Amino acid sequence: MRWTAVPAVAVCLMSQLAMPAAAQAAPERCEPERGNLPKNQITQEPWPQDRMPIAQAHEHATGRGVRVAVIDSGADARNPQLKFAPTIDVTKTGKADCVGHGTEVAAIIGAKKGHSLFVGVAPDATIIPIKYAASATKNEDGLLIKGVRAAINARADIINISSETHGNNPQLRAVINEALSRDIVVVAAAGNIDPERKGRPTPAFPAQYPGVISVGAFGQDGQVTQFSNAQTRVSVIAPGKDIITIAPDGGYIVKGEGTSFAAPFVAGVAALVKQAHPKLTAAQIKRRIEETALGNKGPGSGAGQINPLAAVTDVVDVNAPAAPLQEPGSLTLPRREKVDPVTRNVALGIGGGALALAGLVVAAGMVIPAGRRRGWKPGRADFSGEAPTPTRRVR
Repeated sequence: MRWTAVPAVAVCLMSQLAMPAAAQAAPERCEPERGNLPKNQITQEPWPQDRMPIAQAHEHATGRGVRVAVIDSGADARNPQLKFAPTIDVTKTGKADCVGHGTEVAAIIGAKKGHSLFVGVAPDATIIPIKYAASATKNEDGLLIKGVRAAINARADIINISSETHGNNPQLRAVINEALSRDIVVVAAAGNIDPERKGRPTPAFPAQYPGVISVGAFGQDGQVTQFSNAQTRVSVIAPGKDIITIAPDGGYIVKGEGTSFAAPFVAGVAALVKQAHPKLTAAQIKRRIEETALGNKGPGSGAGQINPLAAVTDVVDVNAPAAPLQEPGSLTLPRREKVDPVTRNVALGIGGGALALAGLVVAAGMVIPAGRRRGWKPGRADFSGEAPTPTRRVR
């Protein structure tokens, strides 16, 4: 289900069917998603943890001391792996997560170790749930703006927004810019494309705003997923398909697809970098995540797959200008510079003189030995106008 909006807001897609119109008109009950995966069925590390691999990054940082705001549908901590700061509710509908999406996103970032093979990217980070989506159908621009404001006031180091709006709201842009100006890292989902919907994909906000880490999705094959919105500017890609996480009832759940589940992987990596390099600015953390990614994989992949271990441990010049990303197979030809005619003439003169000198050296190397074989000897040139005295060969 795409979280439809009032007005023009669409929170990142979840893989459910849309509710009928009659159900939307009726008051919605608090019935979040339930877990669909028994704990004993998680017999190996989920594929994102194994692929990146997150455990090696945890030898250097776990997110301790970093505050991550999750602006979503709230978060419930019934599972022993979940421990959150008190929920900030800007909807005034209560703190419960009545959708499930917020809990699932928060768990990807901060699920604790020791209870199952599933673990969050930054298990020791402090998660601040901010509820701006009261249900799957009532999500307003104004509440998202209030959510970002609440995250700023809560002194968040990182903000995760697994949602999108297809309109460039000036007030949303202003509050995002304020967060960035306060050195808060902002991570947002690049949005999804529904293949069953007709129409041209458009950039999603706030992911499209400069300074935001915009996240696309890749699957187990390492390729950008078909649903990941390449019309949005993408910084990096992260796992976004067949993701194991935790539902509000405390059970584990497999999520089919969505860039909304890719974004929290990046927010978690940002928390690791923030702990390991506490003096970096938000822009420098963004740059570090991009510089250590595994390389562009085509449209919608940005700098490529995130690399948590490299993001934490590699030596990166975060102040150097970033190189422009190129699509695979593209070739950039050097620009032809305008030549100064004086410089050109001097260069040609020097080059010509060098060639002439080289010619004389070669000629001398050929003539002098030949002359010596014929009895020639070196002498002086006489410029007096008189005939030179012949030189006779001595036997």
